[in-house]
Amino acid sequence: MRLSQVLPIPLVVATAASAYFVVTAPTENAQWRNGAVNVISWEKGVLDGVDSFDVELTRLSEDGLTYIASTVPADKSSPSSLNVYLEDIPAADDYFLLFLNSTHGVMYTTSPRFSVLNSSSTATSTSGSTPTPDSAAATVTVSGSPNPTQGFVTTFAAVSGALPALVEWRALMGMGAALVAGLGGALCVLF
Repeated sequence: MRLSQVLPIPLVVATAASAYFVVTAPTENAQWRNGAVNVISWEKGVLDGVDSFDVELTRLSEDGLTYIASTVPADKSSPSSLNVYLEDIPAADDYFLLFLNSTHGVMYTTSPRFSVLNSSSTATSTSGSTPTPDSAAATVTVSGSPNPTQGFVTTFAAVSGALPALVEWRALMGMGAALVAGLGGALCVLF
């Protein structure tokens, strides 16, 4: 094996997988109720460059979005949950949440499919307990059917547009290593 074939391997191994964004609540087949506080929670990578995101509610069988929250803070000091109080949301079993940057159109993740029940209904889920509202997180009140002319229900304060701190250089390490590995591979092929 030539040195030129082995050279890019450490660089590829050094790339960091920073795209980690997992919705922990609602879980699959969870049941949210109108007239109650329901919890959205997530886990995400620390050095992924996602300082904030938007949350939208949608259905599989109907057109339209319900804009829940814009610029939800996602840094390490922020709570990793959001409380949502539902009022008059149509009952159905095909809802899911979108976590995205609506400015740039970047989708980070989606929640598992869940149900919304009327306020008079009782949850029949046997998949576990319903998460309790997070007292440290904000509560957003969402009501009515999707309305394309209505903006986000809540807009959090914008994240600073300043340059990232020097301690976040590791976030760029993976991209730099991939670039060096690609250039090294191209040079090995050409020479």
